[in-house]
Amino acid sequence: MKSSSGEVFGTAPGQLKIFIGAAPGVGKTYTMLREAVSLKERGIDVVIGYVDVHDRPETAAQIDGLEILPRKMIRFQHRIFEEVNLETIIERAPAVVVIDELAHSNAPGSMFPKRYMDVEYLLDHGISVLTTVNVQHIEGIHEEAEEITGIAVRERIPESLIKRADEVSVIDVTPETLRQRMRDGSIYPLDMVDQALQNFFRKSNLSGLRELALRVVAEDVDERLERSYSRRRIPGPVGAKEVIMVCVSHYPRAAKLIQRGHRMARRMKADLYVLTICNTTEDLLSDKEKMNLEKLKELADEYEAEWIVEPRSDRKIGGIISDVAQRLNVTQIVIGQPVSSRTWELWKDNPIRYLLRNLRYTDLRIVGWQDPPGSMFRLKRSTSGFYDSGANHRIKGRLTIYVGAAPGVGKTYKMLQDAHDWRKRGWDVVIGLIETHGRIETAEQIGDLEVIPKRRIEVEGRSYEEMDVDAIVRRKPSIVLIDELAHTNVPGSVREKRYQDIQYILEQGINVVTAVNVQHLESLHDKVEHITGVKVRERVPDWFMKLAREIKLIDVTPETLQQRLMEGKIYSRDKIESALENFFQNANLAALRELALLEVADDVDQRIYKASKERTTTEFERILVCVNHRPHSEKLIRRGWRIADRLNAELWVLVVLSHEGMSPQDERDLLKIQRLSEQFDAHFITKTSADHKVGATIVETAQELQVTELVAGQPLAPKGLIARMKMNPLDYVLKNAEFVDLHIVAYERD
Repeated sequence: MKSSSGEVFGTAPGQLKIFIGAAPGVGKTYTMLREAVSLKERGIDVVIGYVDVHDRPETAAQIDGLEILPRKMIRFQHRIFEEVNLETIIERAPAVVVIDELAHSNAPGSMFPKRYMDVEYLLDHGISVLTTVNVQHIEGIHEEAEEITGIAVRERIPESLIKRADEVSVIDVTPETLRQRMRDGSIYPLDMVDQALQNFFRKSNLSGLRELALRVVAEDVDERLERSYSRRRIPGPVGAKEVIMVCVSHYPRAAKLIQRGHRMARRMKADLYVLTICNTTEDLLSDKEKMNLEKLKELADEYEAEWIVEPRSDRKIGGIISDVAQRLNVTQIVIGQPVSSRTWELWKDNPIRYLLRNLRYTDLRIVGWQDPPGSMFRLKRSTSGFYDSGANHRIKGRLTIYVGAAPGVGKTYKMLQDAHDWRKRGWDVVIGLIETHGRIETAEQIGDLEVIPKRRIEVEGRSYEEMDVDAIVRRKPSIVLIDELAHTNVPGSVREKRYQDIQYILEQGINVVTAVNVQHLESLHDKVEHITGVKVRERVPDWFMKLAREIKLIDVTPETLQQRLMEGKIYSRDKIESALENFFQNANLAALRELALLEVADDVDQRIYKASKERTTTEFERILVCVNHRPHSEKLIRRGWRIADRLNAELWVLVVLSHEGMSPQDERDLLKIQRLSEQFDAHFITKTSADHKVGATIVETAQELQVTELVAGQPLAPKGLIARMKMNPLDYVLKNAEFVDLHIVAYERD
């Protein structure tokens, strides 16, 4: 529960906490003031050095009870400017001072030209600071913001100040909510609303800036996690963010590999590296080798990749690739298919064979050199629509989902807070089901909102309470609040899962607002288990998340979350110690937070992509996941879906069955795999084959479907010379499917 300074915020001198937003009006100042009130309630000496409430009553109300220090009055060109009064703050010497608008330029005559310099001065004098900034004002990030909005950013803060901060939190608000606040006059005066909505507050601008803010904070979380001591307990890459490394040697083929890696990185918002291995150090290379190396570097630069050169030094090529991947936390290695004889494969330094045997936690993508059968530009997308398209057709209500990284972040609290705002604007809002978990602040937020009584279900002599779906439908409100999206209903309920209840309510034309933690998403199951060691039982299918019109992140730092836990605001006192030693460890919370930030950022990116001109292109990919009917195949399907989702690709799942038939258990396992495939809206097919022809069956199926990428599991290392001489299905695919990319998922990948 420590910040980067090693102490809880507000308990050590010179700490800095920054609240980042995408635009004016997201609630940075409001949240900062709530934090100040919370610190004061814990006995910490907090004062306000400078806050501008912009005539927002709810923000102004948060100031009540906080000491406000007088501002410094500066006369310049017959005008009076109000600035932070550094002398008064230093003399007062509080533990924490609240200073708004970090990027502000001070009036001439101030001690420093910029407000961020005021903040640095206070930090150097041992006073901790709570402050706010919009993402476009961060140096370096401002260029991306200018590309999004077309508006020059003049006031900027150095990126080093973000890195100096002990805690950084994002205040996430959807463009729809922000534009509505603008229309209501809650951000700018009403006479400025139309102009703002047509310019800076265009939906495309707000979406782009929102994604930027989420990714900036996710990057900050990732860097802090990698530096932390507790990071050691998570083996391999955390895997929240994709990191792609392309391995190249000869210039003629390098272009295709780097181009492929760049396309993957662009759609997956991944870091991109290009690695080449020289037989000797660069200064000993021949002129011809130096020319080849320079051409490769130019290619890497062209595709905005970080260039890495490693000398071989009598090491195995595969070993070098593996070592560099481990050092950079690479999640996917991209390499070209080998063109070789069987003898060379067995006895020479084959990097692919080495990687297939030795990789852990990192996937391997082997790029085929031939074009796909019937170019990908001519493929026609099949229509499966098992869940998503059918559900979308029936949905009449609007779905909003609040997402968090862990229990206690404040999803339910924020949902209730927003419900009161909606009711003030004339919406008919009721509570279908809210779980306060004994949290007093959350219970108080219910206030006078109408609550639909729960229904009782008798099961084996015991009585349970569940949400009364029929009563909600009869009441037919405009909006119903339904907590805990991933909940499993008790036996005897009409539907097994709460998300199915919500889908039914949406089909009746009722708007639903709900909440879920990121670890409950089906496609993230393996990543969450890798990070926390916990198998999450209650999960929500990803197709359901895509029904949402709005997904809102409630972002809380691990330090704040652990403080809430210690104060008994999340679990009862008897569960606190166990929680801190297990799920609520700092590394877990940081990694899950990064996962939540990136998941919402990816959702924003996909919405932007679907609304953009890029969507009109006829290019797309078709991915075939090759599995058997064993339970570990679930991981391959989840990984295949996440790849397909980011690449806007069509997903197929192939199970090759043996002629020998199946046991009852095998049939049950196969049905489970089929259901999971259908849950991901994948086409599910089975084929029967002799054991020695499994590879041929996979290749034939890939040709029939005009597949562009095959996904398969990492093969087990063969034992003994005879086993090594036998060709496994993957060997056959490598030799006979140069028209397709082969994506190998490491079994310890996440």
